[in-house]
Amino acid sequence: MSVDFKEFFGPGNDIAPTRVGPDFQLILDNFMAGIQQRQIGFLPRSSQGRLWWYGFAPTPRQKRETLAILDSWIGPTFSDLPRQRGALNPTDPFDAVLAKASVKPLRFEVLPRRTADSEEWKHARSQVRDALLVLTRLLNGRPPSEFDAPRTTVEVLDDLGHAIAARDRTVALACLRELEATADLDQANLAFMRLRLFAGLEDWKAVLADRDLDHVLAMRRPLSVTQVIQQAAYARWFAPYDAAGKEEELLGAVTALPAAFRPLFSGTPRTSRARAVVEFLIEVEDDAGDDTLNRLLDEAGAIEPGLPAHLRNVLHLHRKHSPQHTAPFEPSAPEDQLDSLSESPLERATGMMARGELQAAIELVLTLEPSLHAAYVLLTCARELQSPQQTALTLEYISTHHLQGLIDGASARLRDDLAWLEQFTQAGPRLDWRTWLDALDGDHGSAALAAGPEITDGWTPLSSSALTAWLHDAADETLGKLGELGGQFMAAHRDIFTEDGAAELSERILAGLALSGKNSAGVRVQTQALLDYLLSANPASAVFASALEWTELIVSANVSAVTTTWAIDILQAATATSAAVTSPATIELFYKITNTVRPFKTALNPTDLEAIKLIAGELGTGVPEDFLADQVQDADPGAPYRYLQHSKVVLYSLTESATTRAAQILRILVPKIDIETSAEHDGSSKLAAQAANADVFVVVTASAKHAATDFITAKRGTRPVVLVNSRGSSAILRELAEG
Repeated sequence: MSVDFKEFFGPGNDIAPTRVGPDFQLILDNFMAGIQQRQIGFLPRSSQGRLWWYGFAPTPRQKRETLAILDSWIGPTFSDLPRQRGALNPTDPFDAVLAKASVKPLRFEVLPRRTADSEEWKHARSQVRDALLVLTRLLNGRPPSEFDAPRTTVEVLDDLGHAIAARDRTVALACLRELEATADLDQANLAFMRLRLFAGLEDWKAVLADRDLDHVLAMRRPLSVTQVIQQAAYARWFAPYDAAGKEEELLGAVTALPAAFRPLFSGTPRTSRARAVVEFLIEVEDDAGDDTLNRLLDEAGAIEPGLPAHLRNVLHLHRKHSPQHTAPFEPSAPEDQLDSLSESPLERATGMMARGELQAAIELVLTLEPSLHAAYVLLTCARELQSPQQTALTLEYISTHHLQGLIDGASARLRDDLAWLEQFTQAGPRLDWRTWLDALDGDHGSAALAAGPEITDGWTPLSSSALTAWLHDAADETLGKLGELGGQFMAAHRDIFTEDGAAELSERILAGLALSGKNSAGVRVQTQALLDYLLSANPASAVFASALEWTELIVSANVSAVTTTWAIDILQAATATSAAVTSPATIELFYKITNTVRPFKTALNPTDLEAIKLIAGELGTGVPEDFLADQVQDADPGAPYRYLQHSKVVLYSLTESATTRAAQILRILVPKIDIETSAEHDGSSKLAAQAANADVFVVVTASAKHAATDFITAKRGTRPVVLVNSRGSSAILRELAEG
């Protein structure tokens, strides 16, 4: 908010701050200082015997709130507010200049006007000035709401998990900034957190562009972070060729892999195609032995049936192009042939450790005779893996073979590794998501509940059937705890809730969020995502009605002057299907949400009101009159979108409630717009045509597959794609309003 005070007190205004009494001059100085600091402030104007006050607010929401408050503080007794509603006069040259501001000021005239008997006018002038002085002190001196209060690291991490689960980049990055500013985390852990966040959003480009990636690659890091970087490397260098079966190109892509990524080994069995391909190709390029390659091929076979043959073809191509390889690749050799090699088993284990095959190295050493060298390999690999199972096997081997004395007399590093592993095993029982859920029931201690993402990232997600059974049997108290603490849990199990037929699961999580009574950005984005999942699964009428009841409770706990648009987004999502419009539960939700929002109705923006009108029309009811009474008369809700006239606009999202509502509102605000919504899967001819022909193409990244976004971007060529990083129609409209 920028106001030229010299211009304001120039031509068209008879008031000059330097020519008023000292008391009034002090008031004006305070008002101008507040306006410069992006606070509420008022400035007077006198012309031809008439007096106006102009109210300046930094945001449209605060402007609407100020207008409503002025009704009570000034009202019809001393102003024209009931008639003019704070509107500027477009025929007044003075107001025409102010109308160019991004947030137009409010204007009202002090009444009654000056007459021959001016005592009444003097009283009105004095009353208005005093009221505005007290009002600004109260508005600008308000303490921050509970929505802005400082939070603990645990609370921020929980919201971060919810944001990742909902693929809401805006909230996720806000949580990350909050952690960077307030959490007691060093640079390495903050870098790990960033990489995990980008992985949760499937933003592999951001992983590879991270400012600390070089340092992370050079340091000892958690297994989950290594796996994130592997996935990013796969997406950047190998995925297009691997998916298309282009084995020559896949082999050539290995040479483009930067040297820093060459030692990118997890040391554990590969469980995803990306990890298997990356590690196998690196081993091929590094001319690893046949035993290592066979082990990787065996693991690949457990991932996808055709993957071993695909990788074996790449290996044959590599050896065909490498003159030093004259012997063909052989399948796994019998143990007696391996033992006949000149390299001893312990030397082979050391080589495995050097190549990052940590688990395989441990398994081999456990079969060998005890020695200090064997202890060195076991301790080094076990500490790197940080696996409870491998740690237990290592300590058992050292104890059984009485190697403690040898280690005590060896280097400080070995003693430190042994002490670390012993402490690691004493940290408590092995934790996993099952233990975490049991802890919610109070059957276990709080160690599981306090686990951070650096620990939970290594836990295997529950199966769909196991999670379904647990949610079905969970008591209300336990569901409430899940709603309060379940951010990381939801991030780990997101895919289960997006499956077909998972509506009942979404309804149970909504119940947990409602029973927790928690208000946070994470709860809000999670609620919106769960509603999308539930509606996409065609829920039974009873499940739908129950979900709306829980949703209303969540809205009640989370509504404030800064979240009203979110509440209307929830209403839009819940009413976006034909089945919803005919359900009695929907009309009940409409009345409950509008009643809940009523105390904050001045915070509703013009597009929120258009959405309420649209929904009311569909449900055959009316918009509450008091919602429309506070509208600023000169507000034009369509103005930010006028540039879209005569344009072809496509809104893309796999969950269609938000794009449907945004398209409906844009058709009302911009009658000459040509707008379509799309939920096509990547690669379809229809999506290709839409991407190629649209003037403006919007992708809701929170509800679009990464491959679809890449496909659309490729088809757009040099024309931009508008990326919307949050759910809800308001996020789409906000991005389009910003042009």
